[in-house]
Amino acid sequence: MRNNIEVEIRAILQKGQEEELIKKLGDPNSEERIIDVYFCKKEAKSFKDIEMDEVGSYSLRLRKTEKNDSKIKIQMNTKIITHKGDHNSWEEHEIEVNSLEESIAILESIGFKSYFKLDKIRKSYSIKEYNMTFNIEIIKDFGTIIEVEIITNEEKSENSKVQIKNYLKTLGILENQIVPKSITNILMHKMSKF
Repeated sequence: MRNNIEVEIRAILQKGQEEELIKKLGDPNSEERIIDVYFCKKEAKSFKDIEMDEVGSYSLRLRKTEKNDSKIKIQMNTKIITHKGDHNSWEEHEIEVNSLEESIAILESIGFKSYFKLDKIRKSYSIKEYNMTFNIEIIKDFGTIIEVEIITNEEKSENSKVQIKNYLKTLGILENQIVPKSITNILMHKMSKF
């Protein structure tokens, strides 16, 4: 069985929590700047037209990642809802592309437009014993969050959600800090331009 289900839980950090987490976790595996550009069909007039909620609804994103060593990677990604309203587990597909500009041109020429851009610094960690990765992200014009994920299969996705929430508790993250949908979704509601 393929492991292409991404289980992801996100929480908004309170003032001072980032420093506490870094003390507990040590140096990150990597640190990078990420710029995400999201696309939708040109006909979309509002966020309601593209809201991911129904099974089969999706996001389409181009991501430019610049690591500290100045290496740049560009990827195209889609996340597809597999259970109505569930923003903690979805089918995910991703490929590397050579040119951000050409990828944008291709998407625009076949009927897509960009509607949202996100700029963030990501510090990445991994917990191998739990097969878990997580990121502390400083999002421009928003604040700092933690995002924990496990790549698994459909059968193990519910158990993975519980595992992540339990791990967040050990880090001092409270249940009321966890967001039901992605931080990106929250920001899209406020900042999307159609």
